[in-house]
Amino acid sequence: MTADTPDAAALTDLVADTRWRGVEVVDATGSTNADLVARAATEDVDGIVRITTDQTAGRGRHARVWAAPAGSQLAMSSAVAVGDDTEHLGWLSLIAGLAAVAAIEETVGVRPGLKWPNDVLVDDRKVAGILSEYTQGVAGGIAVIGIGINTAMTPDQLPVPTATSLQISTGRPVDPTGLAAAFLRELSALLGLWPADVDRLAETYRSRSDTVGKRVRLVLPGDREIVGKATGVDAAGRIVIDSDGREVVAAAGDVTHLRALDD
Repeated sequence: MTADTPDAAALTDLVADTRWRGVEVVDATGSTNADLVARAATEDVDGIVRITTDQTAGRGRHARVWAAPAGSQLAMSSAVAVGDDTEHLGWLSLIAGLAAVAAIEETVGVRPGLKWPNDVLVDDRKVAGILSEYTQGVAGGIAVIGIGINTAMTPDQLPVPTATSLQISTGRPVDPTGLAAAFLRELSALLGLWPADVDRLAETYRSRSDTVGKRVRLVLPGDREIVGKATGVDAAGRIVIDSDGREVVAAAGDVTHLRALDD
């Protein structure tokens, strides 16, 4: 383990009173999400968290590659038993976004924003991405909530000009153990509201969203575009767009891209 890697023993202690019953920190892996999805077929992974700072085959939505140099990113995946309750699965990525902004604000001292459905922004640049996956495991339905946070990435390591890292934004190193602990504690608390109180989750999400209230361009499969004002997020976690008086509702899985438009 290096200085950029969370301390597994300390992290286990810091989340001992949460839903997470096992925290695994590994030097490197292909994908923390893929690891837990695969294991769900043969073991009960509910409450297991897998973390690395060297993820070599990370994935984003729509099979996009999510890559980062070793030690520059904190990749975390958390397994949650959901049983047959698949109606509100779309909320899990949004919950992870809320947990990320709270954890970054608490430990790093900057106030991030949320771009629906799964991007965390600092200074209008992407600092974290989220991918939640559902699988039928040996113990029933399992959701694996994955997040990659750019922690120590330098300007020349950024994958695109619209990305950033916490170290770039603050000018100082990030404590990976503190950041991971804050995220996992907040994620555990928010999951306590899911799925019984999605109205409260929606209210909280809207208050932190950088998308709600803005004019946006929504790109759907087949390059079909919807332009209008994002007016809210509904109880299913879907974005609601007012397009010239016509209400359009879209789930994250149905959207290829969402871009805010200049006023």
